[in-house]
Parts: sequence; structure tokens; C-alpha cells
Amino acid sequence: MTLQAHIKTVVGRFWRATFIGQEHHLLSPAQAPRGRWHHSHQKTLYLSGTPDGCRIAVKAYQRSDDPPRRIFPIDVKQARVLDLRKPETREACATTLAEMHVFWADLHAADQHSPTWEVSDAARALGVDGLLTPSRSRPDLTHLTLFEWNQPEAPQVSLAGKPIDF
Repeated sequence: MTLQAHIKTVVGRFWRATFIGQEHHLLSPAQAPRGRWHHSHQKTLYLSGTPDGCRIAVKAYQRSDDPPRRIFPIDVKQARVLDLRKPETREACATTLAEMHVFWADLHAADQHSPTWEVSDAARALGVDGLLTPSRSRPDLTHLTLFEWNQPEAPQVSLAGKPIDF
């Protein structure tokens, strides 16, 4: 079975947290040069399937002096993704849940390459729009990572209402 067999189309409501006052960057790519599913300044938009997913995802990076945040609803249309929540997709991608859930920042700090970057690089090379993944801290929660959006032939992503408290 090829990776093509593991591509699914995602349409629906997702969520993104941002600092109050930074709402104009809500649909902008991640600012950091690297993250769980990107490196070398690759374009990436990180979303969560629920508001709790946002809270859990941000928790690892939160600092006591951070400004307050809000969580915004985001509608996603026609994203072709690899669903890495499924064991058979992970197997086809030659990765494991343990490899996906490594803390990439620790590896980077030790001058090591995160195995998550190999998976996202392969997905980008395949031409998919992104990945559906289980949360590292709470595998019952889902994250959506997009590599392309709001361009011709790419998924459309838009603000879908008022924010809620972080």
C-alpha cells in the first residue's frame, strides 16, 4: 500500500491560540524557525481539534511572563492530509507514536534531528497539505498541521467567529 492510500480530506472547525493583540497574525505561519513538524523556516500552520487541544499544545511552551491568550475558531476546507492518528498510516510512514511524541526541542538543543521532521518532509514531498496527529500530551486530542493554505489549489482557512478564553 502506498502513502497515497492514507490521504484523507479534512473539512471542519479547528482552533488556534494566540496572544491578545496578535490576532492579525492568526492565519500566519509559525514564527519560530522550527517546531514539531517544521524546520529551516518551513511554512507551517498549527491548529487543534478542540480548545483544550490548544491549551495542551501551548502548555509546554508557556512562560509565566507571557501576555494573555485567546483561542479562535478556524474553519478549514479541503485539506488533503496524512492521518497519523492511525497506526497503519504511521507504519506506512515508517514512524511510531513514540518517535512522533519525542520532544523535538530537546533533540534540537542536543544538535540532533527530530524524527518528526523526516515525516513532515516526506509528507511535503508527497504533496499533501498537512498532517492530522494525536497530541503528544493527550493522544485523545487531535492537531492539524498545514503546510499550505489560502493559496490556489490549497486548503482554505478562515476565522470562524469570536474567540474564547484561554
